[in-house]
Amino acid sequence: MSKMKRSKIVAVLVLCVFAASTMMLSGCGSNAEASQDWVLVNPEGATEVTSMQLTAHPTSLEGKTVGLVWNSKENGDNFLNTVAEELENEVKDVNVIKIWEEIPESQGYGPNVFTQDVITKIQAMKPDVVIAAQAD
Repeated sequence: MSKMKRSKIVAVLVLCVFAASTMMLSGCGSNAEASQDWVLVNPEGATEVTSMQLTAHPTSLEGKTVGLVWNSKENGDNFLNTVAEELENEVKDVNVIKIWEEIPESQGYGPNVFTQDVITKIQAMKPDVVIAAQAD
């Protein structure tokens, strides 16, 4: 690109920026004196943290029920199927529940998946441990 052509492009860009800023300052034809409402937003992202009592981890999975939860992202089911196979091969009397097969509405991700109804259905299965896979 020639130096002359580049200078013309820069000049046009400067004029565009000047015109846009002039329009903003003048209120784009409206009353520039009009009041504006502003909303102050706190960018911290701070939330109130409450403590809770956690259930102790079992010392062994022998004789326990393990629930597997899949969020429906690609290959998460492959991972959890492998976990199920390994648990069944290596742990005596383990009961593995693939929750995504038993409760299809538990598949997915986001705030609307684990509704109270889904949580109640999982609790009814009485798993001792739940393993979840968030795969992509």
